[in-house]
Amino acid sequence: MDIAPQGVTKASGLEMVRAALGVDPADTVAVGDGSNDIDMLRWAGRGVAMGHALDAVRAAADEVTGSIEDDGVVAVLRSLL
Repeated sequence: MDIAPQGVTKASGLEMVRAALGVDPADTVAVGDGSNDIDMLRWAGRGVAMGHALDAVRAAADEVTGSIEDDGVVAVLRSLL
């Protein structure tokens, strides 16, 4: 169970950081695997769900990478280089 104040999500926190740093929204990337990541994946310019994520999380993402066991996040990070 995740508990946060109303209106506070990973997406809202990342938006504050993005705006403070002046990063273009299109240049943001988020990777997640849980239902608490759905808002973040929708917020990101590139939202990536892990391969083992629930269907609802995968549906919220722009793309799906491999699972933890397949080092899926490594492929995402390499694509940014």
